[in-house]
Amino acid sequence: MSIEAVIVGDDELRAKFQRASGTIDGKLVDSMGRITIRLQAHVVRNKLSGQVLKVRTNNLRGSIHQEVSRDGSGIVGRVGTNVEYAAFHEYGFSGTQNVREHMRTIKMAFGKMLKTPKRIVISAHARHVDYPEHSFLRSALDDQRTEIMAELDNAVKEAIQ
Repeated sequence: MSIEAVIVGDDELRAKFQRASGTIDGKLVDSMGRITIRLQAHVVRNKLSGQVLKVRTNNLRGSIHQEVSRDGSGIVGRVGTNVEYAAFHEYGFSGTQNVREHMRTIKMAFGKMLKTPKRIVISAHARHVDYPEHSFLRSALDDQRTEIMAELDNAVKEAIQ
């Protein structure tokens, strides 16, 4: 006993998918561009403007960038920063930190203001740090996960219609 199935019009279906592949690629690149721009704006406005981290110098907030590229595995959208202390905030840190010798200016001693500030040497030392994570990138991606998936799904649907 056997069952036989015959697909009629498979050449037409293959041709349609061949034509759609370029359109799908273009739609996905466009969508990924919009997604990364929205994610970048979300990080800056809703994570780094006092909600997750307070603004001190605007260095981290101003460094958030986005890019869309193609690599061997497909279309890649990236939102990130090149500020070296960003990972400390994003992932937190628990461990020993070595502090180099440095100068400190003191203006108060024993609760009283000094007539003139004094510069003193702080010796090199190690200190234990327990800094909890303050995720601004991963949490932003998680906030927008549903919208991102819907946009990519719509891009593919538009391309194959």
